[in-house]
Amino acid sequence: MKVAILGAGAMGSALAIPLVDRGHEVRLWFTKFDMPIYEEVSKGKPHPRIKVILPTTIKLYEPDELGVALKDVDATIIAVSSRGVQPISELVKETIGTPKFPLIVVSKGIEVLSNKAMTMTEIVREYSGSDKVVYVGGPSLAAELANKRPTYVVYASKYIDIAENIAREFSTDYYRIDVTDDVIGVEVSAALKNIYAIAYGAIEGYLEANNIVNNNLKAGYLAKALNEMAFIVSSCGGRKETVFGLGGLGDLYVTSLGGRNSMFGRLLGKGLSVKEAFEEMQRRGVGVVEGYKNAETIEVFLRQKNVPRDKTPIFNAVYSILYEGSSIDTLFKAIK
Repeated sequence: MKVAILGAGAMGSALAIPLVDRGHEVRLWFTKFDMPIYEEVSKGKPHPRIKVILPTTIKLYEPDELGVALKDVDATIIAVSSRGVQPISELVKETIGTPKFPLIVVSKGIEVLSNKAMTMTEIVREYSGSDKVVYVGGPSLAAELANKRPTYVVYASKYIDIAENIAREFSTDYYRIDVTDDVIGVEVSAALKNIYAIAYGAIEGYLEANNIVNNNLKAGYLAKALNEMAFIVSSCGGRKETVFGLGGLGDLYVTSLGGRNSMFGRLLGKGLSVKEAFEEMQRRGVGVVEGYKNAETIEVFLRQKNVPRDKTPIFNAVYSILYEGSSIDTLFKAIK
């Protein structure tokens, strides 16, 4: 297959590796925000985010070469930030018209456009004009995938045959793909896990700062968080069991242990303000904290879906800490 990957950040670049191993022609397109990465990898240096040298067979395209990158492709992966999905979807349509090939989305989150909260696949469908969309969820840290560590993900689409075909073509012995038609379940889980990972990190940070060992609390929190996520997913039209699979449990676990959102939460748990935590993240050279922005957009999404506030105490607590100046005690009170 000829596969274009739009976005050369950590996940887009990491996904190129199993595709190359499957023998596909991979075209990696750099947005204008990716050009510092382009300056490194085009010289054969390690990718600055995932610390590996990309295979030399990957074809690299600069921002003004989108049309060339998309020419005659069999599939395209959208691997930009959630905020970039709408402009990229529009740009694809402006460049080549409504795409005929499947669009595979790895971006996580909810965005508010024209006062409407939308999932990633809803945005892609509306702004690209195509409904041949496959959504990717599940536990997948880019650096581990890039180093060919066993990684399990789930591909979701209302067109199950398209998802199954893509899964067959993309799977390797280390990149293993399940398939589901519960798109909303996987998407909402993927967005929510960043919020709940911030809370997990805050608990760990608080315990570390106070020299307390309490694995019971952390385990109990994860169980409570998953139940709350399952309630939200079912309220939005998804299936509860999706939350207890790769798209929910798996993704929340790996993000809580090794993601930017839990790192941010740990700083809050250790007593830093939101502003101070962001400054520290910037000092460490860490990328976007998706959960911070997503908390605001998911709040709008939940209100649109009429999800009862009294059923989402952990989400409410995290939102209040991030946007209303509440203390970490608010979170502990929410874990009932």
